[in-house]
Amino acid sequence: MNEFNSLERQAGLLSIQGMQAASIHAAMFMQLLAAQQAGNEKLAIFYAERFPPDVRKAYDAWLSQKPFENPNADPHPFVPNLYQMRGTQEAAKATADALGKVEEARNDGNVSGQYLANTVMFATVLFFANAAGKFQQARVRIVSFLFAVGVFAFAVVRIVLLPF
Repeated sequence: MNEFNSLERQAGLLSIQGMQAASIHAAMFMQLLAAQQAGNEKLAIFYAERFPPDVRKAYDAWLSQKPFENPNADPHPFVPNLYQMRGTQEAAKATADALGKVEEARNDGNVSGQYLANTVMFATVLFFANAAGKFQQARVRIVSFLFAVGVFAFAVVRIVLLPF
């Protein structure tokens, strides 16, 4: 479960970092558009030159669709088919690994629960084996002892069938 929690935190951190980067990229894009609309081509070029490679690739692909002339063009360069948010694949892998760890922890918890149940059965065996000698009637002593033997045999079979 500790490994699950660690992987979940890692996935969350990667997602947050990716969203922060995407927010900055979108803000730069909006400033670029504002500069173009204001007629300040020098400022627009300044922003475009400072796009990171992944944003530049998405921006160029978006521009190749001629978005100002083509009504069928994507609305912006940050659509999934043009832009991949940073850390998305790593976060998805960490989440998948975390799910595997939680499944492993559940299985291990089930096995440990079975071992604990067997401990309780062995305590029951000791109780009935001890109690068998305290009864006055032989029939009750025998039934109590046979019950203890039966529970013991059942617990031994369960132990043998458990994974190691």
